[in-house]
Amino acid sequence: MITIFRAAFVVLCVLIPSAVFADGMIYQLPADGTWARFDFDGKGTEPDGKVVTMIGTLTLSSVGAAEVDGEPCRWIEIAMESKREGQVFTAIHKLLIPEKHIGKGKEPLEHVQKAWFMHSMIADGTPRQIEDLKGTGARQLAALRPFLHGPIKTSEKLDKVAVESKLGKLECEGITAQERTDNPGNVSYDSTYTIRLHATAPFGVVTFENTMKVERDGKSQGTMTGKMKLLDFGTDAKSAVPDSK
Repeated sequence: MITIFRAAFVVLCVLIPSAVFADGMIYQLPADGTWARFDFDGKGTEPDGKVVTMIGTLTLSSVGAAEVDGEPCRWIEIAMESKREGQVFTAIHKLLIPEKHIGKGKEPLEHVQKAWFMHSMIADGTPRQIEDLKGTGARQLAALRPFLHGPIKTSEKLDKVAVESKLGKLECEGITAQERTDNPGNVSYDSTYTIRLHATAPFGVVTFENTMKVERDGKSQGTMTGKMKLLDFGTDAKSAVPDSK
């Protein structure tokens, strides 16, 4: 079940055009230093029917700016602090991505320039660089697709509903989408997303739900459902892996 959760985690009430796309958790790129924290409630079912729960927070941050070949880029950090069946852990991905490839309608994971990963239960929590971003490293980055995927064309616009969050009670438009992806190792994911949006949210997202069914070689590996809501935000983001450049 750990592989299912790692694959799922590792993040605008605006005018949406007639072609509606679901774009993960970054619909707008705020000023550098902005962070948004979401509470997280997850539940998974293993192939034998055992139910596994996970609770915690996911923090999405812009933790630095840089230039690559004259292109302005951002360091985007996704940090999950969670408890899985009573076991506490922290997992952090830090990605350098050109600004022009971040936001609504973009494919951020296709344009990662550098990447780092840190897990509190691996190598004593020592950060390591993810090498070969187009090869073996791409497999690890694929675990972030639920939160940083590009447009899903099989998407539908939802009517506005009132959502309570750190921003107060807001009328938020929504998007729902379904997607099937096939990854290395003959692993397939059938995912359904429901996302609520408002322009005053730092990255555009107020709530995010993802249901995923996982198969390997055509056999079920279980299911996972995760729900998140904006819990807090600010403008003083600092990297948890500051030496990674």
